[in-house]
Amino acid sequence: MSVFIGGSAYNMVRDIADGYIIATERTFRNFGGKELADFQQEATRLVQEVRADQPALTDTMAIQRRQRRLQRLMQSLSIVGAIVQRRR
Repeated sequence: MSVFIGGSAYNMVRDIADGYIIATERTFRNFGGKELADFQQEATRLVQEVRADQPALTDTMAIQRRQRRLQRLMQSLSIVGAIVQRRR
């Protein structure tokens, strides 16, 4: 059984980016080292995809949506990084 909410690391990362899952330390409490590494890899990949998508400068709503997605992803990466650091 997968510990990832949504079935896979990619689905969980995408749901966090879209705001369907709130990332806290409790979200990752049952994750092992491999699951945390998988999550970090998928989150980093999605961050690169979101950064590559540049909306038009006049499309304020798209810019805000992109920034919110990046903020959620970076926050989750920061939380996971802190957990990994603490476990060492």
